[in-house]
Amino acid sequence: MLEAFHPRRPGGRVAIVIVTVIALTSIATGIGAILTRPALEGGGSLADLQTAAEFSGTVVGFALLVTVWGMRRGYRVAYLVAVGLVFLSGAHGVAQFRALSLPLVLLSIGGLVVLVTASRRFTRASHLNATQVGALLAIVGVCCYGTAGAYALRSGFDGVEGVVDAVYFTVVTASTVGYGDVHARTEAARLFAVSLVVLGPATLAATAGSLLGPAVEARLARAGRRATRRGNRAVGDDHDGWLHDGSRVVVFGAGETIRPVIAALAGRASITVVTDEKSTAVLPDGVESIDGDPTAERTLERAALDTCNAVLVGAGTRDQTRLVAAARSVTDARIVALADGRTVESLERAGADVVVDPEALVVEATLGALSDRGGNGSQSSASARSQSG
Repeated sequence: MLEAFHPRRPGGRVAIVIVTVIALTSIATGIGAILTRPALEGGGSLADLQTAAEFSGTVVGFALLVTVWGMRRGYRVAYLVAVGLVFLSGAHGVAQFRALSLPLVLLSIGGLVVLVTASRRFTRASHLNATQVGALLAIVGVCCYGTAGAYALRSGFDGVEGVVDAVYFTVVTASTVGYGDVHARTEAARLFAVSLVVLGPATLAATAGSLLGPAVEARLARAGRRATRRGNRAVGDDHDGWLHDGSRVVVFGAGETIRPVIAALAGRASITVVTDEKSTAVLPDGVESIDGDPTAERTLERAALDTCNAVLVGAGTRDQTRLVAAARSVTDARIVALADGRTVESLERAGADVVVDPEALVVEATLGALSDRGGNGSQSSASARSQSG
């Protein structure tokens, strides 16, 4: 049961919904904690913990909303981060010492139970390459360097007394905000501040470029290919529309319903069938077959969706909605999905251009035939009565 997952099916949807609810509750609780007094007021470290929990709880809530985006796409790393943040949300609710934090604590406990049971439902690997991982580690390194350096040289700064002050100075300086409330008084502190000003913005810029650059380039490339195809159709180079001789179609699934479609397409285009069934023997000659889990990242890469003209997702295919969403994220080709009557809307939301429900078509055709037959019969009876009269 756990193996048959996509984020939009009931099990995955429940996990995503509860994380969203916890995120919103954490934000509301954090804001409420800032405006109210704790049930148990303390001094020293306890007071510092309460103050930190008031503000960081809201930050955790917004971070959870980011993980929801990744969980909707089935990313394993988003799921793991969500588990950690949900635990932190519950801990923040306890640390805030307020009655209004009780719902957050209870929701966090329930959310952890749901997330643990949904562990196998989020299996999609991330696309971070070595450069992107290195950029993220560089940011962590700069933050650690700035915090440790500012704390070690705190005697040379006006306004840095503890670790929190050191973190504050690092973030403000590295982001080039520079409020000016912390000043370097000694030569060593000034040199350290200069090094942080040089390293911080450069690292942030490099990280943003490495993380966002490939996504922007891929989107622009897809937009360019789409514009090129539209231009070709406008000048008449593509007489048959979106599919013509030499096109490549990737088909997910090889069930009995979709096999006749594969056979019909095989004469007009190059077909690649992706399936976890041993069905090579029943496929037409010349059809390429990729055996493997259609939801696995490695299998999707082997299918080379970015080079195809169309994607066909068969009815009953494992994780059908997630497959459509994954295909749409890497290709602007036309996506056609065969639905089973219960997933039409989810397939359209996932990015399918055309959703065909064979069962509904048969029912409509049958009802239409019965209606036509009934109408003809009435006309015949009326004609017969007219002749008798």
